[in-house]
Amino acid sequence: MTTDLTARYAKAEALLPHNLKTLVDAPRVTPNWIQDTETFWYRNTTNGGTEFILVDAAAGTRQPAFDHAKLAVALGGVVGHDVDPAALPFFAIEFVGDSVRVVVGKQQVEVSLDTYRARVVGPAPTGEAESPDGRWAVGVRDHNLYLRDTATNEERQLTTDGTEAYSYACFSDACSMLVMQENLGFTMPPVVVWSPDSRRFITHRLDQREVGLMHLVRSSPFDGGRPKALSYRYALVGDEKVATSEYFVFNAATGESTQAKCEPILSPFVPAIVYDFVWWSADSAKAYFISSDRGDHNVWLNELDPDTGDVSVLLEESSPSHITHGSQHQERNARVLSTGEVLWWSQRSGWGHLYLYGKDGTVTPVTSGDWPVRRIVSVDEQARRVVFTASGLEPSTDVYLQELYSVSLDGGEITAITSDGLDHDPVPSPSGRFFVDVTSRYDVPTVSVLRDETGQVVLELERADASALYATGWTPPERVVVKSADGVTDIYCAVYKPHDFDPDKKYPVLDEIYPGPQISCAPLRFPLAGGVLTAERSGAIFAALGFVVVAVDGRGSALRSKAFQDHARRVGDGQYVDDHVAAIKQLAQTRPWMDLDRVGIFGHSCGGYASTRALLTAPDFFKVAVSSAGDHDDRINHSWWGEKFYGLVDEFDFAAHANVAHVDGLEGKLLLVHGEMDDNATPHGTMRLVDALIGANKDFDLLIIPNADHRLFVHNAYWLRRRWDYLVRHLMGETPPAYRIADVPLDPELLGG
Repeated sequence: MTTDLTARYAKAEALLPHNLKTLVDAPRVTPNWIQDTETFWYRNTTNGGTEFILVDAAAGTRQPAFDHAKLAVALGGVVGHDVDPAALPFFAIEFVGDSVRVVVGKQQVEVSLDTYRARVVGPAPTGEAESPDGRWAVGVRDHNLYLRDTATNEERQLTTDGTEAYSYACFSDACSMLVMQENLGFTMPPVVVWSPDSRRFITHRLDQREVGLMHLVRSSPFDGGRPKALSYRYALVGDEKVATSEYFVFNAATGESTQAKCEPILSPFVPAIVYDFVWWSADSAKAYFISSDRGDHNVWLNELDPDTGDVSVLLEESSPSHITHGSQHQERNARVLSTGEVLWWSQRSGWGHLYLYGKDGTVTPVTSGDWPVRRIVSVDEQARRVVFTASGLEPSTDVYLQELYSVSLDGGEITAITSDGLDHDPVPSPSGRFFVDVTSRYDVPTVSVLRDETGQVVLELERADASALYATGWTPPERVVVKSADGVTDIYCAVYKPHDFDPDKKYPVLDEIYPGPQISCAPLRFPLAGGVLTAERSGAIFAALGFVVVAVDGRGSALRSKAFQDHARRVGDGQYVDDHVAAIKQLAQTRPWMDLDRVGIFGHSCGGYASTRALLTAPDFFKVAVSSAGDHDDRINHSWWGEKFYGLVDEFDFAAHANVAHVDGLEGKLLLVHGEMDDNATPHGTMRLVDALIGANKDFDLLIIPNADHRLFVHNAYWLRRRWDYLVRHLMGETPPAYRIADVPLDPELLGG
């Protein structure tokens, strides 16, 4: 093997996200607002290590949260060894009077910021949800709730009727990452929503008793011995029974509970309480929750009286397809104002816009047009204005990049707060008076700033230094607009050129696919941060290996119109695939260095499904596919995904949608990869595809990774190298080098520290 390919592997490894961590995290500020203040702290990664920063938004000041060197010395006296002030052994801090409290190992340590003396104040809290004022902590034991007084450490048991599959404050089995919890030794926190005044909290009792079981087998337990079975509750598309939730309000001082007087809330996958679809009014007097039916055809916004348990419906919306509550499915673009009015995001016009519901039943459009409101940032009730993000509002602008705007709650002229052509990702303070705005673009390094409620910049917080990234040979992707397969609809693409690009050469093409329909894929932000499974995490890496990499946001993906996203509900051989083929062909018309005789495709999860689909249904175009963790047959995938985005069993042809229906079309090289313990998109879908391929006498390759869950954290480095090898061998015609990628560390921040 040539040294050149070995060098390209090394360059690709250098671009793995954890190896460019300072570029990913340093400028991207995540504020942790301190209760009843306009002050926040954040953890910042620099070339020299990490630091904790304290920002007083009202004063417009930024400073270290404490003396890092003195705090390191103080902690060293507790843990019995030297502590590096640039690598402090914790990920979060809590201010308690004139002290800072941190968790180090299994201990909770408090350090005086006057004397820098440290003392152990107790064991590290595990699996608890603290009240905003820090006085109370809710935990779960044996399916029941307990409440701990953090001042005295006294515990009280709040419930006794929780049982297996009928538990309080828990995630549903299908979304609780059971395998990751076991692999990494952590537990999910209780699902609790505290009132702002810390007097009460809402939680649920999740009923999974009649949900069918899914089964996995851990063939290679970490401790050896016999294989171990994992059986957990997992509803399939069309199952009669799915998980439901009953809501309860608990009084922290008395322990008394009040049950919401309504039918159980459907919770087929992630319970609504987890998605921030349950919240309190600012004065803690009322609570609100969003509920829906199977497939999200009908959605209700409900008001809950925490004193009586009475539930009243504030508004209802219906759709022949499905309803989301923001431009991406997990966002809650709904606000109940102190006046009783409701600010509500809806796609009823075909585009996501804001509507104001009056107490008298009137509905006033706040925004309108052929462009989407993306997110409500803050609402100033006194001035009756809402700050929001939108994309594509201005003519001839990128329809995906978010700018900041404001408008009267009564509608009217929209005021642009920003117009710089960047993507703005704001996080408001609880009061809405300030927000941290993370700005970037696929070709513009990230800058985080603090803005006030008018949008004026108060303070620059962090600015990316991209010199190390450019030194690797990386170049930003080219963003290109082409036509979809219908010849009419604009679709956006990203094109990464190979490192050391030579326009006189021809390069193999790789399509990284994740068709959604709940997200977009083509990179928007610089350079590795963005959305779930976004192309910039792999596009740049494969460009370093020598591929032209393309990401296409075809019809069926999110962040555009309702009709654009609902294209995913159309069943046919070209579903997802036809737009990718059309896009790559158009790109190659003006880029002769793209070799259309050597086109490969890869994807993970829904992208695993779609990459295999592409190889099966467009065999004359795609020659190689690497498909990992694919949901190849949604009939045996969890009910929420298929029913929400495609339709109920009597509305959608799930049989034709499954890849097993198209195995006769396989002509190219296919590598199927799955984690043996994938408790999300289970390996059974891949194995049924394998069974069908064998039945059709087709040749393919299969990699099953023992102990790995949906994210393939176990043996991750080996899996990444195998994907590189497969594509290099079958698209470049080169023999992969004897190369070993260093183990990929799991970032504890991924799990919240």
